[in-house]
Amino acid sequence: RRLRPLLHLVVELRPGDIIPEELVAVHAGVRCMDQHGDGACVALDRATRLCTIYEDRPQTCRDFQRGEPLCRKILGVA
Repeated sequence: RRLRPLLHLVVELRPGDIIPEELVAVHAGVRCMDQHGDGACVALDRATRLCTIYEDRPQTCRDFQRGEPLCRKILGVA
């Protein structure tokens, strides 16, 4: 079975998110997780595809649960 390509989303940081500044980008005055040129989050380990700041990940990432209806809708899975 072929896996779908990894979805890359801009993650807006919220008050209370404590993220190392070298992982942060500012877009139109809004602090976000920075991304590589291909859109992958800079906190994503390319070899393992795991978050390198998982224990301290942004609240947006904590709220977005893999397999939930919104995730499935974005991926086009019924």
